[in-house]
Amino acid sequence: MSVGNRLLESGHYASQQIQQISGQLEQEWKAFAAALDERSTLLEMSASFHQKADQYMSKVDPWCKACGEGELPSELQDLEDTIHHHQGLYEHITTAYSEVSQDGKALLDKLQRPLNPGSADSLMASANYSKAVHHVLDIIHEVLHHQRQLENIWQHRKVRLHQRLQLCVFQQDVQQVLDWIENHGEAFLSKHTGVGKSLHRARALQKRHEDFEEVAQNTYTNADKLLEAAEQLAQTGECDPEEIYQAAHQLEDRIQDFVRRVEQRKVLLDMSVAFHTHVKEVCLPLPLGSPET
Repeated sequence: MSVGNRLLESGHYASQQIQQISGQLEQEWKAFAAALDERSTLLEMSASFHQKADQYMSKVDPWCKACGEGELPSELQDLEDTIHHHQGLYEHITTAYSEVSQDGKALLDKLQRPLNPGSADSLMASANYSKAVHHVLDIIHEVLHHQRQLENIWQHRKVRLHQRLQLCVFQQDVQQVLDWIENHGEAFLSKHTGVGKSLHRARALQKRHEDFEEVAQNTYTNADKLLEAAEQLAQTGECDPEEIYQAAHQLEDRIQDFVRRVEQRKVLLDMSVAFHTHVKEVCLPLPLGSPET
């Protein structure tokens, strides 16, 4: 092209022919350069796709083990950490699959139509990539098969982890009720055993007991809600029914025994107040202004 330009600038007698040959050369060269660029782009896309597909395939077995193996933690914090890690693993796998899938679809698109729209005369336009298309499709389908397998394994363990989480939360709530009974309810009953040596003292103990019952009512309500929740959890199949019922029966037996003893204490205090009231009624009235004994 440089020689041709110099000849044209020198006023060569065959300028028209030189210009025609130069134009043809430039056209041929541009077509060849475009074909090289298209081929380079295609090979880069193919290399990227195969590299990501190979990396994905090499991690399928480790991912399967990571998604499905391992003991289920029994502590709430450990469970929450495991669930968070399990979710992160899924996002990592999904990202890797998406990259392979996107690269594969882009490569198929380029294989099935010219890289440059309108380049019907390109040296690459007549290339037959039918075998390459089938090859890429086979890899995409294989990757998809493994992805579905991984998702099934991951989902199964996710369900088990959340079942155990629900069970741990339920057991923790049950334990809170039991701890209140043990640390506050039992302590109150153990501390207050007298019935009052006078009407004034009996009424004071009766009032204190009524105040305690108001506080305890919140625990009774929580226990009732937990027993209802236990039945629902056991019926939905989201938790192990045996473990749920075991915790529920423990709570029910403990709360019933405690309520019975609290009621017995109330009956005893009511009887004491009634007794001292009747004693006061049958006794002679005290002199006006004398303190009650």
